[in-house]
Parts: sequence; C-alpha cells; structure tokens
Amino acid sequence: MVRPRIYMFILFMFAIGCTGCSRESSYRSEQPVESSATMLKVLYATVEAGSEAVINAAENYEQQTGIDVEVSTFPYNSLQEKVFTELSRKSSEYDLIAVDTPWMPKIIQYLEPITPYIQQTASTTGIDDFIAKLFLDTSVYDKDMPQRAPLAMDTVNLDRITAAGFDVWSLPIQSNVLTVSYRKDLFENEANRVAFKKRFHRELNIPSTLDEYEDIAKFFTRDNNQDGLIDMYGTTLMAGKHEANFVDFKSFLHIFGGKLFNENLDPVFNSESGVKALETYGSWILKDKVTSPDVLSYTWDEVEIAFGFGQAAMGMNVHDMKLHPNVYGGQVGYFMLPGVEHGGTLVRGPHFGSWGLAINKYSEHKEEAYQLANYLTSADVQRDYLRFRQHVTRKSAYAAAKTVPEESVREYYEVLGRSLNIGVGRPRIKNYDQISETVQTAVQQYLTGKKNARTALDDAAAKVGKLMKESGY
Repeated sequence: MVRPRIYMFILFMFAIGCTGCSRESSYRSEQPVESSATMLKVLYATVEAGSEAVINAAENYEQQTGIDVEVSTFPYNSLQEKVFTELSRKSSEYDLIAVDTPWMPKIIQYLEPITPYIQQTASTTGIDDFIAKLFLDTSVYDKDMPQRAPLAMDTVNLDRITAAGFDVWSLPIQSNVLTVSYRKDLFENEANRVAFKKRFHRELNIPSTLDEYEDIAKFFTRDNNQDGLIDMYGTTLMAGKHEANFVDFKSFLHIFGGKLFNENLDPVFNSESGVKALETYGSWILKDKVTSPDVLSYTWDEVEIAFGFGQAAMGMNVHDMKLHPNVYGGQVGYFMLPGVEHGGTLVRGPHFGSWGLAINKYSEHKEEAYQLANYLTSADVQRDYLRFRQHVTRKSAYAAAKTVPEESVREYYEVLGRSLNIGVGRPRIKNYDQISETVQTAVQQYLTGKKNARTALDDAAAKVGKLMKESGY
C-alpha cells in the first residue's frame, strides 16, 4: 500500500514521546463521497501544531481511502508567508490549509465556508464534541465583519451560529494555552514545606492567585550551592520583545480585569487594570527579582531551556515543559495560570489560541478536502493523537486522556482542558501583528526604565488607536 508523500520543509524536528493508547484510528466517514481526487495536498505547520500526529493520521487516511495525501510542513513564519502567498494568487495547489487564528481576518475571503459541509455530514460525534470556547474562537466568523465576536455558548450549536449571521470556516486541530509547569519534587520536599510554612504561615500548595504564586517564586529564588550567586529562580517570564511578551502581558491584563479593546475596537489596555497588570509583571523582574536577569530576552524557547535545566522552580509556557535528565530527581507537574480575586470571584485569563484546518476556496477538490479535515479532527483520530501528546480540541479526547498511563501526561491534559475552557483569545483584527508589536514595545520600554507604566501604555494606546483607524476600524 502506498504511503503519503510527506515533504518536510524544516531543518530539524523534535521527537515527541508517545504515550497512551497505541491503536490506529477506526474512524470511517459515515457519508463517504465518490471521490474524483487522487491526491489531496495539505499545507501545515511543524511541531508547533503537532505535525507528527497529523502526518501519522494522514498516512492512515490514505490507507483507508486510497487517496494520496501530501503534507507539506513549514515553520511558523515561513508557513504564514506561504499561506498568504498561495491564497493571494488564488492558487489551487493546496486543498487544506492550517490557519492560526490571527491570520483569519486577513484571509477569510480566500477560504471556503464549511457550514454546508457540516450540515450534510451525519456524525454521532459532531461539532458539539469540540470545546465550545475553543471552537468559537478558532472557527466561527462573520465574513463581512470578521472582528465581530460570536455568541457565547457552552455547547457548539450550528443552528445558533448561523442564525446569528456566522459561518464555520475551519475545524480546530490543535490548541495552545498559557499554563504553568512546576518542579513537583521541590514542592513535595518536606524541608521546603516546613521552611515555607515558617516563612509565609501557610502550606506550600499549588497557588490559586498571583500573590500566592509570587510568594512561592520568592521562596524558591535562592543560592543553592552557597557561592554567593543566585542559581535558581522562582519563575520564568517571557519578557523579550516578541509575541511571547504580548501573550504574557495580555494574560496579566485579563487577570486584573482589563482588556485590549472595547466593543468599538478602541484600545483600552491603558486602563487602571492595564497599569496594575504591567506594574505587577515588572515587579517580579525589577523589584522582587524572582526571574533570571536574562528574562528581558526570553521568549517561549528560552523559557523552556531555563526551566528544563533546573534554573527555575516554575515556568509559564503554551505547552508542557520537561526537565533535562541531568536535573537529578526532578519531577514536573502542571497547574493553571493563577488569577486575582475580584469581588470574591477568582478571575483567570490565560492566553489561548488554536490552529484550524480550512479549505482553500480555489481547491478543485473541496468536498474531498472537507472529508479529510473531518477525519483529521474527528473524535477517534483525536484520541489516537494522545500518544503523540497533541494538544487536542475535543471534549471526548480530554476524557480519554484521563486513562493515559503516565501520571504527568494525565495531569497536563487535565490542566490544558480546564484552561482552554476559560482562555482569552486574540483580537479579531487584520492588523494584529502591528498591535502586538506596539504593545511589546511598551512593555519593554517600562521594563528597561525608559518610561513608567502609565506613560508606556498611554503612548502605545495612542499609536494603536491610529493604526486601527488606518486599517478601517
């Protein structure tokens, strides 16, 4: 049996450990179409969107259908350029395209709405099995006003979506959300527990609030080898001028009750909540010094390295982090990004975003492309993704993750699933990259002492307001 031709346009690819169920998917389309396609081409990301799991599923699909599947993978920046180029020239080269949520407002006119295909597909585990908040953020848009937010709902309901003037434009295949990896071995160490209780008059437990998190970060910032230099920090942050910086600030902003824009898309992140969020973020770096001095250049990559080599007791990232084998006795656990109490209610606001599989409007095999997307995001296939540690998007897949043999993997999926249900997505705007970079600059200006928090955010809000007007908002 011929295997798919899979072209990897990357210099390297990390190996992802396989855990959990090792069976192949038994999925079959309940309404198979008579296909005229002999090959389907998929334009996809690399490890950031779980390419190994998707490639394996594509191989299975070819074996089941006889249709060749060609998966071309590119790292993020190259993929974005490739997607925009292919669509702008109305190319039919690729049938399915992986779309990160910030791209959707720019490219939606080049995509095929998939609402009619879903309506024609009889399935016992349909779109109502997707995590609703994730599905709405990733896939549901008004083509004429992509900035418009869809209705909130606990369970995806296609009739309500269409009645409100929206369509479905992709099927969610991989999700990311800001969570915390931590050194479980340090938290469970009896000497640490006694010392922490003596100093802070409470147990050393998983923190629920940012204040509790900060106390723990202070406690674990220490000189372990007694050479007069700090060699372990309490936490990591992603404070470099990078999208990761925006993700951090955006999460703190929502935790403190703020938001980036109001209903009219006027920037409001320079509110009192925004200033408080930035000053709190900065205090961990500048005042309490619970992060490495190098944190002003950290993105998610550097955070993973620092945590992995035992340089931090806790670390925030959009995926689970692991320890290097040289970190003797190290054990990793996971918990949700803490929050802040507002009127007796704990408010959390972790950043989240997802990849969706969208149909190229210019594809000559749209029906077949939908069948492939439906397969790659189906319940059975997503359960199989667990052995690749894919960030799945269906409720049933998270339920299945409870039976994964490895404790740390079960724990991560539990934290990931809960976090996705409360996550805060990116703004639905065409000039997202410009807005993100402007806020990144403001954060850096404050952290490097060039401006105070209020001035940095006010100046950024003024610039963002101008950029929004220039983009027609």
